[in-house]
Amino acid sequence: MNTLHTPTPPSPTLPTQPAVPLTLQWKRQPLPPLQAVQVLDFRAGDIALLEVEQGRVWVTCDGLLEDYFPEAGQRLSFTGPVRLRVSADGHRPARLSWAKHRAVAGAAYPPAPSAPVAAPQPKATATAQGTLHRGAISAA
Repeated sequence: MNTLHTPTPPSPTLPTQPAVPLTLQWKRQPLPPLQAVQVLDFRAGDIALLEVEQGRVWVTCDGLLEDYFPEAGQRLSFTGPVRLRVSADGHRPARLSWAKHRAVAGAAYPPAPSAPVAAPQPKATATAQGTLHRGAISAA
């Protein structure tokens, strides 16, 4: 009697080293209502991380058609080179925290800014893909 032996495929291997946490310098950007648009530039190889701490922010990226409208507790990420234009959306003040880092293999998702977010986490209301709930990240 012949038996057919089907080899078992190898199990996927997990990295043996734990992810390296990134240390970031978060910068707070107050955005008063009806103020001029502010520009954030990031070079090639930079990853721009944005988190709205208060209010609702208008974010547009040169070269992309869609605009983003993240609210308190939501994050966005863009891969450089990129020029972002930001301002408070509407007649209410907003506050944006942002950081940049160089792409690092095996890096863990960076920690949030040290200040707690006071507003409850609303549902995403962006007009385009890219506005994410706290803890999420997107690359454009």
